Amino acid sequence: MTVISILLTASLQTGDTLTLEQALERARAARPQALVAAAVVARARGSHRIAGIVPNPTVQLDTYEEPPTSKVAVTQPLSWILRRSADRAAGRAAIDRARADSGLIVADLGREVRRSFYQAVAGAERLRNASALRAIADSLVRLVERRLTAGDVSALERDQVAQEAGRAMQLESVATEAARIGYSNLERAVAWSRPRRLVPTGALDAGLGGAGPARDTTLGMPPRLAGAIADSAAAAARLRSARLAQFPPLSFRGGQEWGGQGTTANVFVGFAIAAPLWSRGRELVAEAAGASAAAAGVAAEARLELDARLAEARIRLEETERRAVVARDSLVPASRRIRIGTVRLYEQGRTGILPVFDALRAEREVTQSMIDALLAFQEARAELIAILGRWE
Repeated sequence: MTVISILLTASLQTGDTLTLEQALERARAARPQALVAAAVVARARGSHRIAGIVPNPTVQLDTYEEPPTSKVAVTQPLSWILRRSADRAAGRAAIDRARADSGLIVADLGREVRRSFYQAVAGAERLRNASALRAIADSLVRLVERRLTAGDVSALERDQVAQEAGRAMQLESVATEAARIGYSNLERAVAWSRPRRLVPTGALDAGLGGAGPARDTTLGMPPRLAGAIADSAAAAARLRSARLAQFPPLSFRGGQEWGGQGTTANVFVGFAIAAPLWSRGRELVAEAAGASAAAAGVAAEARLELDARLAEARIRLEETERRAVVARDSLVPASRRIRIGTVRLYEQGRTGILPVFDALRAEREVTQSMIDALLAFQEARAELIAILGRWE
């Protein structure tokens, strides 16, 4: 069992190394989500160009039995001139919404990569801790065997130490399983396809106590809020377009008549205007006005929601950071000193085996809580960066 654990641990430490920066860049280049983010903006730009298209004229050719026997007429709609500015403004707002959606997709991708990376790092850290404690338990087994041979301890105490060593090996196997799953999830997050395993290289306490998004006073426009504001601007532009569309549609008409004995070609020019008998466009204006008011309300709610989410994320980041610092700088070193001192006293025959077990279990629990606190800090940091819509 010990040999197998050593081989498993060694296999997790060999492969292609990957830093967080490399993981982010690889995900941005290889994940299909990044392609979707670019396609969303390209589609919106195409829609904006559609809004600026000048409608094609209509050409009509008629023939008659009586002279003039032929007539060609060209009709060019002109009502688009009034609405062109508002329609293009709606198209620009749609591009802003697409950019916000693209930024949201990229931010969510960055959060996923960060969480997968640090979960893999935490899994490796738990495995190293479990392996170290298993080695300590094995050394206790050898120590109690010597003391049993010397007649200092009973066979019962030897069996208790062997049982503790067995529990340590079981916990090491559990840590190995979690580490392998964490590595596999990281490979999926960065779209890794090579046969060699990825090995994340980075400190679980990176950014702890340093500068970060929680302390950054220059807050840009987060993509979720930017998207809601863009929707409001687009709805307002469509409302302007609907109001301008209330003017009766105007078209230019021009053409020529010819054909028949003794007739001359006649050129005609005129305008056609729709008669607003059944509808004056008030229904479309009412619909657009309601949509604009709703979009403005959604944008206002999005700002309130963003403020709440930012406050919650910053509080979570600050508190997880505080717990992680205390665990790393105080609790873990103290538990390690207690365990070393207790084992030394047991080796000297000045204490029993139960205090040693208590010290080992306390160190295991405190170290595990430190790793959990550091991982919670990194996940809270990733969440805040995603809310802000940042990549770095």
